[in-house]
Amino acid sequence: MKRIKFKRRAKNKKQDDVIIYNNGEYEKEFIPAEKGMRLIYGNPVCGPPMLFLVKRKLVSRLYGRYCRTKSSARNIPKFIEKYQIDMTGCEGEYKNFADFFSREKNNLSFPETQGVLGSPCEGLVSISTDIEPENLIAAKDSYFSLPELFGDESLAEKYRGGTMVRLRLTPTNYHRMHFFDNGVVSAPSFIKGHLYSVNPLAVGRVARLYCRNKRAIIGFSSENFGDVILVEVGATFVGSIVHCFEAGDAVSRGQQASYFLPGGSLVLMFFKKDMFTPCGEILAQTAKGFESKISAGEPIGTSMEK
Repeated sequence: MKRIKFKRRAKNKKQDDVIIYNNGEYEKEFIPAEKGMRLIYGNPVCGPPMLFLVKRKLVSRLYGRYCRTKSSARNIPKFIEKYQIDMTGCEGEYKNFADFFSREKNNLSFPETQGVLGSPCEGLVSISTDIEPENLIAAKDSYFSLPELFGDESLAEKYRGGTMVRLRLTPTNYHRMHFFDNGVVSAPSFIKGHLYSVNPLAVGRVARLYCRNKRAIIGFSSENFGDVILVEVGATFVGSIVHCFEAGDAVSRGQQASYFLPGGSLVLMFFKKDMFTPCGEILAQTAKGFESKISAGEPIGTSMEK
């Protein structure tokens, strides 16, 4: 497959704060282990050797093993308090940090109106319309190509002129994805890769990051939004993505689709042209360079026919 070459722009020596849009206001994103992130992805001397270790699966596997130990449970109360985690709808006790991280919520609500699309997960959302498969924006001054992301040029071409929804899940978010509509799901295809962080601090520094990370490509034939491609992108300390469906399953709106084990992660959704109308406010904030805070089930757009 021919690789697309992008122009590389000069990088600022100082990394800016990550600012997000939250219910009408702008605020600095509270990033776990931010000092370490800035050292790894921003320091030209110490960063490269540390990045070489962090991106590799072994580091994430070792962290994952620790998160499955009983002793890791002692970190849960501190984590909830420090990052002000909303535990509404979460019941029971957690035997370890991994159990807490992949917690379920029983109070999620998806739109009853069939033509309204509720966010499949909690996180930070941005939306791009009229996409060109050869030149998709990952972050400021950072680009990637859809053929490389999918590993399939013909499939990528079907989404030319369509819409890309990007949902970034931080370590503090609820880490389960739900189906946003009734439909039929296909078998996921897995693409091997590294485990770079998907935070903007990293995305702006690692070329074609989404295409270099481990990921799962899922086809979803939905009732109200046509054929949608879901891409689950792993990240640092996310060694596993667990799917809660079988190939060919008929699924319903709000049903659990998958969950990520400890760490940040990313979900990309691709809609064909004239199948999805995004929320105007999210589009406006994306144009300004801001991700918008979103809850699972919260409306992010409608079908074209609505």
